[in-house]
Amino acid sequence: MAGIALGGLASGIDTDSVISQLMAVERAPEDRLKLKQSSLQARQSALNDVATRLRSLQSSIKDLSSVTTWLNSQSLDVSDTTKLSATRLSGAAPGGHTINVTTLARSEQRTYTFEPGAATLNVGGTPIDVTATDTGQDVADKINASPGAPVYAVWVKDPAGDADNDRLVLTRKDTGQFAPESLVVDGASWTTPTDTKDGVDAAFTLDGDPTVRHSHSNVVASAIPGLELTLKATGTTSVTVGPPAPDPEAVKTKVKAFVDQYNSTIDFIRGKLNEKTVPNPTTDADARKGVLFGDTQLTGVLRQLRNMVSDKVTGLSGSITSMGDIGISTGAASGGQSTADALAGKLVLDPTKLTDALTNKRLDVRSFLTDQTNGIAAKLTAFLDPVAKTGGAVDQRATQTASEIKGIDGQILVMEDRLTAKSDLLKAQFAKMESAMAQSQTQSSWLSAQLSSL
Repeated sequence: MAGIALGGLASGIDTDSVISQLMAVERAPEDRLKLKQSSLQARQSALNDVATRLRSLQSSIKDLSSVTTWLNSQSLDVSDTTKLSATRLSGAAPGGHTINVTTLARSEQRTYTFEPGAATLNVGGTPIDVTATDTGQDVADKINASPGAPVYAVWVKDPAGDADNDRLVLTRKDTGQFAPESLVVDGASWTTPTDTKDGVDAAFTLDGDPTVRHSHSNVVASAIPGLELTLKATGTTSVTVGPPAPDPEAVKTKVKAFVDQYNSTIDFIRGKLNEKTVPNPTTDADARKGVLFGDTQLTGVLRQLRNMVSDKVTGLSGSITSMGDIGISTGAASGGQSTADALAGKLVLDPTKLTDALTNKRLDVRSFLTDQTNGIAAKLTAFLDPVAKTGGAVDQRATQTASEIKGIDGQILVMEDRLTAKSDLLKAQFAKMESAMAQSQTQSSWLSAQLSSL
């Protein structure tokens, strides 16, 4: 009965307060159900977070054995990078080379005395329309705005301020020595250059051979097969090409990423396992605590992971058979690494030991990490996949929890309907009581008035 006002005017009772207290008792089962739902929601969120972290760990493990991680590359060492830089285009023969640069390539440059007047310039085959009001700067801008123009244009003003000495300078975009007729600039009366600086080819010798080599560009891809050289300054520079091998720094980066992700994952899961529940929670915050406390599945996952990263791997022919052989361990219970981290099973990476293994036992390290049957990455992936994959064991538990949450939603809706009906009934009953008492009081007042008039 919505709209009924209950003030206890007749009875003197605070009926609103009475109904509120009665309904609080009636709502107790629903409140407990809502707290249970909050706990389940926290559990679902925690399981989803665990699954995400385990998938990230699985991804970092797969990176250890990835083909791209172990692709052969070659180191390049340039003795003086101010004179020359080198880039590997493909496989290059290992060894050292000496390059002596005697001349750097530069572009042809032509200077013109510009005269205003309408014209259609021909700049290397690109037409440029010039109006009678165009200034030298306007012409330079139009040339630079034409994508087909083979030159850059600069309007150079005379330092002394004499406009008669202002010049339009065109510089060929390509460096190197070319025949003058290969660049045509005409179409106006002023297109005969007042000054021309010829382009120059780069000149250098290689590995002591007296034969001088030339290149239109300072970027040379034909001197050393498989390398591209960029000439920066004259002088002698050496380039050393290493033998083909996986990039050790790339491998180290992947190994460190695995260790960091492993530690982050077990830290998170262990935190959930150790967070205790609050008995008989009365607040939403309390209900959300300890939702995975002592979880047997996750406890088993951590225990199995710790065993796998600590145990030796069998079935490999090389000398690297454990994580410890490449500098990965769970640390010591005392000493440099904290006892808490050691007991928690967090991994510690020894960069020096990893570098030594990659330097002296690279093939054994590769076998340990990448062997498709017995390699550590394959074993860890096989263990984690049914647990961590999308739709795996942890995801299934999160989905089951979501179903429980949905079921409670239905129960709460039913309870809400019942509570609403109960509240309406109480309001109606108290309204009738107030009405009856008010009527009784009115009759009593009338009777008293009649009696007093006798």
